[in-house]
Amino acid sequence: MKIKEIDKRYKFIIFLFIISLISSLVIFFYNKEENKLTVTAENDYIIVPKPLLYKPEKGEFIIKEDSSIYIAGNSEEETEEISKIAEYFKGKIMPATGFDLPIIKLQEAPEGSIYLTTIGGTEDMGNEGYQIIISPENIKITAYKPEGLFRAIQTLRQMLPPDIEKDTLVSNIKWSIASSRIEDKPEYEYRGLMLDVARHFFTVDEIKRQIENAAQYKINKLHLHLSDDQGWRLEIKKWPDLTNIGASTEVGGGPGGFYSQEDFIDIVNFAKERYIEIIPEFDMPGHSNAALASYGFLNPDGQRKDLYTGTEVGFSSFRTDDEKTYEFIEDIIKELSAISPSKYIHIGGDEAEATPKEGYDYFVGRVAKIVQKYGKIPIGWDPIDTSPEIDSSVILQNWRDTNAAAREKRMKIIISIAGKSYLDMKYDENSSYGLDWAGLIPIETSYSWDLTDYAPKELILGIEAPLWTETIEDGIAMDYMIYPRLLSYAEIGWTPKEVRNWTEYKIRLEKQKERLANQQINYYNE
Repeated sequence: MKIKEIDKRYKFIIFLFIISLISSLVIFFYNKEENKLTVTAENDYIIVPKPLLYKPEKGEFIIKEDSSIYIAGNSEEETEEISKIAEYFKGKIMPATGFDLPIIKLQEAPEGSIYLTTIGGTEDMGNEGYQIIISPENIKITAYKPEGLFRAIQTLRQMLPPDIEKDTLVSNIKWSIASSRIEDKPEYEYRGLMLDVARHFFTVDEIKRQIENAAQYKINKLHLHLSDDQGWRLEIKKWPDLTNIGASTEVGGGPGGFYSQEDFIDIVNFAKERYIEIIPEFDMPGHSNAALASYGFLNPDGQRKDLYTGTEVGFSSFRTDDEKTYEFIEDIIKELSAISPSKYIHIGGDEAEATPKEGYDYFVGRVAKIVQKYGKIPIGWDPIDTSPEIDSSVILQNWRDTNAAAREKRMKIIISIAGKSYLDMKYDENSSYGLDWAGLIPIETSYSWDLTDYAPKELILGIEAPLWTETIEDGIAMDYMIYPRLLSYAEIGWTPKEVRNWTEYKIRLEKQKERLANQQINYYNE
């Protein structure tokens, strides 16, 4: 054999070896990626928040009149909780489909069924994580905790045709869900909406409606701003004039209103069924005129302040050097703790411009300790972190880009930067409602940022989008300011920043609009 021919064969063998090596590396990294939670599909555009893994498969599952929902938990108690989630899902799809799907306790699900189970769920999923496997034969949803099954149900709803959200029977439609595998869990544990019910009062039913709307996007906290200069909104039995007087008005001089303790418990229980935690706030030492107008002993001259119906801030303050103030506050915290199962109580702390700094520092530290005495974790707006009396046992809600003290103290932080997440800021100059002191927040601005722009990730508890209501008087206005921006904040809190981008999000958002319309949500669409 000639040397040239040997050389050619040698080169060919080397070529085959290199091809084999490249193939092996491709298979290795492909398998490695298969076991990693990352977004991989090009057609996951219908789901908000974006799931970690969406892998399309062939075929579809069709919900039919003879379909069933099977459920199984690791205990009888857990199975009963899953049963309530199944009833919730059934109630959501029944008006449009007309299907009265039976719910059956069984550890294996036959063909044609939807199966909800915590059996086989793993601890690494966390309380809210889940897996959905959809095939032409059935749908299997697995989670570590029932809460994860509830989050999965919201994903499943979005995979059905948009008409599923109508409250009347829809004929001549195939209720199909594309075959796929989804694995998902949240990036942050705290994903909140705040409603200011002090500037304008909203009824129990109006609050419940917003809870229902927010739950479908995996929001898990609702922060109620229950007191301000313009109104005190929760009954305190020991101090009845807080509502007899302090709740009697609102911005503009309307009739105001308040929640009885039974009303509050009703809201809490309604939210709990949707795995949303109600976090109550009484704002102090500033933003306190409604309390000062209710009881004269809270004021230096012993006289009640006049009720206030304007929108200015910074003029009111509790007395920080009077023991009667702290006895009064402890009575309130004690009653609130007895009816609020949340582990948090928000104590306000912002814009206390009428409170001397030394008094402010002492006050917020003292009140935080009262909250802790009743087994709750205090949350406060910045600049509460600047008080030497505040340490890492208190959570900062950060609305200005100022949290140096919180970082130094290693406090946990809820990010609510006004110029990014305040739902009362106008979308544009022509918005029907809202303010613009923190700037305009169009939809792209609401989405195109990350929490880590404002704090180290290890300190971030999560995100909250506040709706202050100086200009918001009814549910129509509330819807307009919340939607669709709340979807941006829900995704920022749920989905890692590495797999989020505005270009593809706006495609998914556009597909959500028909669902919002079918739910009669008055969303911004200009």
